[in-house]
Amino acid sequence: MDSIIPTVDTIAAISSAIALGKGGIAVIRVSGSKAIEICQTIVKTKSSHAWQSHRIFYGFIQEPQEKKLIDEVLILVMKSPKSFTGENTVEIHCHGGIVIVNRILEIILTIPQVRLANPGEFSQRAFLNGKIDLTQAESINEIINCKNLRAAELAFKGVQGEVKNKINQIKNELIDQLAEIEARVDFEEDFGEFNYSNFSTNLNKIKEKIKELIENSKRNDYLHNGISIALIGKTNAGKSSLLNMLAKQKKAIVTDIPGTTRDTIEVNLTIENIPIRIIDTAGIRYSDDVIENIGISKSFEMIREADYIIYIFDIQKGLDNEDKKIIKKIPVEKLITILGNKIDLLKEKQIKISKQKTFISIKKEVGEEELIQKILQKCGDNKSGNIEILLNKRQINNLQNCLINLNDTDYILSNKLPFDLLTIELREAIKNLSKLSGEELTEDLLNNIFSRFCIGK
Repeated sequence: MDSIIPTVDTIAAISSAIALGKGGIAVIRVSGSKAIEICQTIVKTKSSHAWQSHRIFYGFIQEPQEKKLIDEVLILVMKSPKSFTGENTVEIHCHGGIVIVNRILEIILTIPQVRLANPGEFSQRAFLNGKIDLTQAESINEIINCKNLRAAELAFKGVQGEVKNKINQIKNELIDQLAEIEARVDFEEDFGEFNYSNFSTNLNKIKEKIKELIENSKRNDYLHNGISIALIGKTNAGKSSLLNMLAKQKKAIVTDIPGTTRDTIEVNLTIENIPIRIIDTAGIRYSDDVIENIGISKSFEMIREADYIIYIFDIQKGLDNEDKKIIKKIPVEKLITILGNKIDLLKEKQIKISKQKTFISIKKEVGEEELIQKILQKCGDNKSGNIEILLNKRQINNLQNCLINLNDTDYILSNKLPFDLLTIELREAIKNLSKLSGEELTEDLLNNIFSRFCIGK
């Protein structure tokens, strides 16, 4: 893509969601030094408040060549620097739908001094003009793409600067530690002997704060992007029945004939703020049926791809060696629940209580709530109230690099090497934290980050 580092260009784009024939209003945003004079050439108005900053006025969009009126609109003007981008900005609020909105944008783009905005270019101009930091810009993008209310609440905290504040707190603590080292290097005679143990204790407290943010990241990801759960097991274990029970509708064919499910069947639902994609897979068994074997291959593929595996077995038959072989093929990093089905067919004394297994009767609809709580517990939603901020993968990667830098100080401290060596790792750790808010980024990386935003934001 072209560079989206702001230039002298004035840019324009549709900033609201539009759909064919739908939508009461739409918004077209124009930003840049010539934004106001460009819009003046296509707006006809008699308002006494026209073109005053932070005033809304009524008018019409007029085709500049034929002088034909296109639509009646409301115009909002925001003069620099008091706008989202920090530049002169005009928002045209017109009727919704696709045809009229695109026609107005087309008219604007015929004017030589204006071009179509690239994805995320408005936000990037706001960032580079000092209106927001990078974490706030990314939080705006997160809030647009949120799939549930809890994720939206956390993303909005980022918009308000909570991510920046949290990171700055940690960074300031590291700066304090670095300042002491550098002061000792410059004025060693004014200080007593360097206390390696105390310094290590202080760094460990900072590392724990970073680890907590990183450990919360997976729960953040589940809250924002959802989680995929694959139902795995041998034939006739109850996978399709479980899918239907959780979905509260008959999505999968259920029969007593083994091998009924030949392909994956998916259902999307939300359980207590977590978007969940449940995938029913073909029962795993030896088969001469070519089509069924293709389905079984997809089952093993889902074991590799899904975030969470629910392995279902027939509790009457028990968890046999074949089951155990399949379970061993599940990667150790996956979330997993071993689910025994058909508990209604067993007597209470036959059931062995196990923390590693959950029991259910899909036929009698017994144990559904316990299974849901198990899912929520493993996904961490029961702890989501303690999550203060929502971090994306780029930000988490910067935190992990910062933690690596701090862990590299352990050898220096434990072996009591010259303490000035600590400055190298501390500076790199601070630099990695600075990357979160955009203080240590290259143009190419900025282009990459903002290119993922929608056009008009």
